[in-house]
Amino acid sequence: MALAMVAGSTHAAPGAEVSLSESHSSAALLTAADGVAPGSTVRLGFTVSPRDHWHSYWLNPGDSGQATILDWELPKGVTISAPDYPVPGKLPVGPLMNYGYDGDATILMTLAVPKDFTSSEVKIGLDAEWLVCEIECVPQMGRFDITLPVGATTVPSDEAVAIRVAESKLPEPAWWDSRVTLEGDTATTLTVMMSEEEATEVTEAYFYPASEGVVDYAAPQTFKTGAEGLILSLQRSAGAPRPETGKGILTLSLADGTSLAMMLDADLSAAPVMPNASAPAVLADAMPLWQAALFALVGGLVLNLMPCVFPILSLKAFSLAKCAGKADAHHRMEGLAYTAGILTTFLAIAGVLLALRAGGAAIGWGFQLQEPIFVALMAMLMLVLGLSLAGFINISTGFEGAGQELAASGGAKGAYFTGVLATLVATPCTAPLMGPAVGFALTQPAVIGLITFLMLGLGMALPFLVLCFSPAAMKRLPKPGPWMNVFKEALAFPMFATALWLVYVFSQQTGIPATFGLLLAMLVLALALWIWRTGTKGFVRGLALSIGAVSLALVIWTSGARVEQKVAAGDNTVAYSAAALEGLLADGGPVFVYFTADWCITCKVNERVALDRDDTQALIAERGIKVVKGDWTNRNAEIAAVLAAHGRAGVPLYLFYPAGARNPIVLPEILTPGGLQDVLAGRQTS
Repeated sequence: MALAMVAGSTHAAPGAEVSLSESHSSAALLTAADGVAPGSTVRLGFTVSPRDHWHSYWLNPGDSGQATILDWELPKGVTISAPDYPVPGKLPVGPLMNYGYDGDATILMTLAVPKDFTSSEVKIGLDAEWLVCEIECVPQMGRFDITLPVGATTVPSDEAVAIRVAESKLPEPAWWDSRVTLEGDTATTLTVMMSEEEATEVTEAYFYPASEGVVDYAAPQTFKTGAEGLILSLQRSAGAPRPETGKGILTLSLADGTSLAMMLDADLSAAPVMPNASAPAVLADAMPLWQAALFALVGGLVLNLMPCVFPILSLKAFSLAKCAGKADAHHRMEGLAYTAGILTTFLAIAGVLLALRAGGAAIGWGFQLQEPIFVALMAMLMLVLGLSLAGFINISTGFEGAGQELAASGGAKGAYFTGVLATLVATPCTAPLMGPAVGFALTQPAVIGLITFLMLGLGMALPFLVLCFSPAAMKRLPKPGPWMNVFKEALAFPMFATALWLVYVFSQQTGIPATFGLLLAMLVLALALWIWRTGTKGFVRGLALSIGAVSLALVIWTSGARVEQKVAAGDNTVAYSAAALEGLLADGGPVFVYFTADWCITCKVNERVALDRDDTQALIAERGIKVVKGDWTNRNAEIAAVLAAHGRAGVPLYLFYPAGARNPIVLPEILTPGGLQDVLAGRQTS
């Protein structure tokens, strides 16, 4: 979407039209009368006129776009009705379907003045925002102020005819009862209870839902005549949120050549959902809180076994070994501090994630790893920790709260920081049962979402917390001795390995030139730390800090680059897009879709262990399975929508569409060669 935005402010004399013209559209506030009497109403209209070949949007814009926002300022006691939109049209954009208007569109409202209104005029203020699009989109906004005289008699304004024309374009109130039934996760039925004679006259029917979650906007709509009247069969996006209402506009074409547009106020209900092996294993919007909390707790426990967490857990193991023989109270303090570090960091990440998603950002679990600057800073932090553990530097003084003093030492401070670090590096991983729980958390109110994330953090902290509160277990730890120095130095190598992995992720996001800049920044940082170590004089420390600032500037400078994520060429592998997947499904053959990211270690392990094996690839070729890869290393709104549709907030996600199927089999987050091959060969259906 283009970042351009236009704005204006207009004022008018009493009773006059207020208009605003800009490069991409014009807008006007209309009144049906030149005044208003106490105890009466007057019709208002807000007209948006896009430039040629551009369009604006309906109340429900469909797959993309934005409805017009009207923010009124009215005198005390004066009220205005909810907006009445004209009948929209379909606006297909590639694989998406939007709803809106190619030409002028007038939204109508009714202004009501109370009988006891004593002022001689009604001052109306309107702050309006609307979106117009062709290929790019331009947000527009304007301020409209108009004054209506208050008197015993009023006369129609010059805009009264335009408002009557706009009223003729509104849908008619329906004279049939109707019902919207959600048929599980993938279908919706709209039943319009007309007579059989009326239903047989219908040649075309289309339903524009007023609420999100009723239909898959781009999917075809079919209809038939049944015992109850006209029945529309509608597809629904898997994992879509439960709609707020069954209201919408039904457009009908009749056999005699006439057409109707009816505003339905349909009853909304959900049919019982039967288990379906091809549907997502857990629906985020249907999961009770206790189940999500349990899944999050177990997922957090299993997260300790994920490869991305190993380097940081080794720090905690070293810290516990150092504490062997100390008082039980000391162990409990470390366990609580470590847990606090995990929980506060989970809450911070979850809070930012929920806030950004509420603002419309297409992000999910591990979103910070999609930011090159975060990846670069984490790589540098791992380098510092590795150098500290290896004995190259000792920054326990002067950099209080960093390095060895925080990560490898005992005490509450070290335990807390280890919990923070463990959470930050754990976010690329998704453990079994964790995906549905996080997906649930992101579809719920903030309080419920934060509770779910807290349970995830508690699960991750639980093994060490239990160990620290178990005197018998602590006594089994090896006693401190000279071996610990060797062990500490050995722990540097997992840190260096993590730093190398983060550099690789950074290279995939930004390209080779930027990666060279990051490596140079890491070298400069190491030089700054070495200089810091050589002396305590002010000049030496000042030089070290200056060189360190240069390394930070290099990181910021190199992190601005981005490269397009590309899928490796292959006869059976294509990059994910909704259009590409739809084309393969239309061909009728089997399709395997997987969503991954270079920063997702779980994804890479699955690919190495199960997907990229020679026997798996031979099976794919033998059965003619087309492979679709969705790379989420950098942010991608289309991929984020697919993840959300399957109740997931992050990668990995694996979907298999058997030949001719439209509903996928959802595979677990952790793949095994046998399990994957059984699904691909049709030997397993869930």
